[in-house]
Amino acid sequence: MIKASGEAGIGKLKSCELLQIHIRRIERWESRLQSTGTVQYGKSGPKQVLHAIVPAEREAVLCFARRETTVDYSFQMLSIRGAEQGLFFMSASSVRHILQEYGLGDDRRGRRRGTKGLKPNRPEELTGPNQCWCWDISYLRTDIRRVFWYLYVLLDEWSRKVIAWRVSHTLSHEQAMGLIDDGIIAEKLLAVPQQQRPVVVNDHGSQMKAKPVKQMFVDLGIEQTFARRRTPNDNPFIEALFSTVKTSPAYPGWFPAGDPDPVRQYFTRYFNWYDNEHYHSRIGYITPMQKHTGLAERILTERKKQLTAQRQERTKYWLSQPLTGSGP
Repeated sequence: MIKASGEAGIGKLKSCELLQIHIRRIERWESRLQSTGTVQYGKSGPKQVLHAIVPAEREAVLCFARRETTVDYSFQMLSIRGAEQGLFFMSASSVRHILQEYGLGDDRRGRRRGTKGLKPNRPEELTGPNQCWCWDISYLRTDIRRVFWYLYVLLDEWSRKVIAWRVSHTLSHEQAMGLIDDGIIAEKLLAVPQQQRPVVVNDHGSQMKAKPVKQMFVDLGIEQTFARRRTPNDNPFIEALFSTVKTSPAYPGWFPAGDPDPVRQYFTRYFNWYDNEHYHSRIGYITPMQKHTGLAERILTERKKQLTAQRQERTKYWLSQPLTGSGP
């Protein structure tokens, strides 16, 4: 481009300013082109590493890794056991590089590491209540340091209705089973066919993974699915609910540690307000109860009808006013 610009009568310095390239870079490129025939940088050092792994060692690693007795070995174990048997002597990283070249470099024990894993198995699209529930536990501060009440909440993801809740001084799978039991009874799901019962999303807490809880879901014919570890976005609805609870202007911030009545009375009032009076922004500014009971479409249609009618009334009003040449 610089050469073409020069042929068109544009100076090299001016071209560099337009391209925002320092002229010294162009001069280095030209010098390298004259001396080597290319502007590409060459790799430094010898073309062949003197201590590179020889073909016989490579073949020994592949043969050893493909044995039936070593299929579950980690790279480190392959390196150590191969050396103990006198087959090859190299680091675990060298073993890994060789196996990766032949498509054998994945985790040989089939483990999932870190937060990578499957997302919760939610329904692709929610079309009504009791298709997907989520639940979690939140700590509530008390007037004694390091002593908490624990708020268990079960939420319907489609309507955002709080299906069931309870407050306890303990974190236990018994309380979790009681919460699920309360939700099943409240929504009368025992009379519903198992294939129509909700999927339940939860985190990896010990209460969620307890064998009695898992067995309860199996017995009820309800699919339990887990959010990925350290991935709050996999269970966002219940996290948002807890945020709403604790940022409410009426939230006291702490509760008496020795008396369960104030905390239970507060959340009885709060969740009654949340389900029946709270206009939820994510479901069109209607209450979760209205959404849950199927009233949402009628309410939203009526609102739209009223807005359209009022717009027509405004039009009629202004058309009936005399033209004065000035605004209202």
